Amino acid sequence: MARPARGNIQTTTLADGTEKYRLRFQANGERRDVILHERRDCSCGCGGGWSKRTARAELDTIIAKVRAGVWRTPLPRSAPAPPNGMPSFHEYASSWLERKRNGTIGDRTITPSTYQHYRGALTNHVLPYFARHRLDEIDRHLCLAFKAHVIREATELREAIAAGAEIRDRRGRRCVPIGASYLKKLIGVLAMVLDEAVEDELIDRNPARGKRMRVRVPKPKRSFLELDELAELLDAAAAQETLPRFAAEALAGDGTQARVARRAAAGRRPQDIARELGITKQTVSFHLNRLGAAAPIGYIGRRAVVEILARSGVRASELCDLRIRDVRLHDPAGARFHIRDAKTDAGVREVQMTPDLVEAAVEHLDRLRRAGKPTDPNAYLVPNRRGGRMDRQRVGEIVGEAAKLASTRRAERDLPALPHITPHSLRRTYISLALVANDFDVKWVMSQVGHADSKMTLDVYAQLEQRIPRHHGENLDRLLRGEAPGDDSGPHMPAEQMQTIHR
Repeated sequence: MARPARGNIQTTTLADGTEKYRLRFQANGERRDVILHERRDCSCGCGGGWSKRTARAELDTIIAKVRAGVWRTPLPRSAPAPPNGMPSFHEYASSWLERKRNGTIGDRTITPSTYQHYRGALTNHVLPYFARHRLDEIDRHLCLAFKAHVIREATELREAIAAGAEIRDRRGRRCVPIGASYLKKLIGVLAMVLDEAVEDELIDRNPARGKRMRVRVPKPKRSFLELDELAELLDAAAAQETLPRFAAEALAGDGTQARVARRAAAGRRPQDIARELGITKQTVSFHLNRLGAAAPIGYIGRRAVVEILARSGVRASELCDLRIRDVRLHDPAGARFHIRDAKTDAGVREVQMTPDLVEAAVEHLDRLRRAGKPTDPNAYLVPNRRGGRMDRQRVGEIVGEAAKLASTRRAERDLPALPHITPHSLRRTYISLALVANDFDVKWVMSQVGHADSKMTLDVYAQLEQRIPRHHGENLDRLLRGEAPGDDSGPHMPAEQMQTIHR
């Protein structure tokens, strides 16, 4: 039986005062060494900037890959330092990113999220491969080798995870294999940098542009929820946020237990209750256990998140950025969201709110106030547990958790589970409902969801057309009998037929 893979780290202090880390381990029956350097300008190919902690994390990752049988000897990716005449890719890409940020390149400055995307793609993937190559050394063979390298790394990581390995990066975060979509984006960033190098007359052609560098991304199967499915999703989200209920006598009085019960019933978190009353969190838990209630996690607004996404069609990022000052509720006939920071220029818009959505928003704000969350004009409409900005990943988790509970409830009634639901699924659901409710007014729906291009709206429209009750067969029979065909073969539907689409 083969010995389990193990390893150790030998640390050596170099002449310049920095440290070198030799990772020693067994792989494929042989002793292997991987050298990492602390100095950031290291030219050996390790990337530089390593510390004892990150070297230990890298050794743990290597050991996990060895045990999974997918570790390969890393290929050297360093090159001689470029002469003064021609900049290295690292130098030029850094300058390119800064010029994109301040608007020197392009017709406008890029958004902070776009800047972070470019920076992450360069730092984590593109620069480690091309950093020390001169621009004129980068040819189509090197670009194709980069594409193959990224695909190989993703395949090995996917195999390691499938074998039970837990792979983490320098910061201790779980590694996720790169998919075709992100690979296409990486090649796009590389191509954009080299496009500007062509414009600056540093190279003659862009080797990252070409048929072999293309990546085909399978189009995801997207749909929208039926009306009954959406109703169950909303009910599930509300059920996950049911607050503890206490008898009237438990809420009365000025004792510690009564004060704890009143705050727990309002949705306060145990740590917030402890801080307000000047007691320990253990004391709060003690009184809640005596009252027969589990410790509350505090009001989050799960149903409000799902309902706003489904009834207004806003993007998850737009929902996270919404502040209370951006919501007009005092005029029921003109209630709306003001989207200030959107994905595109067309996304900066006024989104009309339905009466039911206004009622849900008012109830949500009331519960935020009772839970002790900030409700001033600058506060977020759907804050996180600390009252700050909720991120898109958390919004996706809330939607996914509600969908999981709704599917469980449907299974108990022998109904099929909900399809894979994301915030984008709810956006498509809104588009489908808005098209039907407004006689397929595509232009108005585009203005509500912030589409400059009608492609997505018409995509949902095409799916709807397949479900609309049609009478082409009856009209053909009438025509053959010499009768006038009916006038109900178009996209317009009477109100009594609107529900048919979602059955």
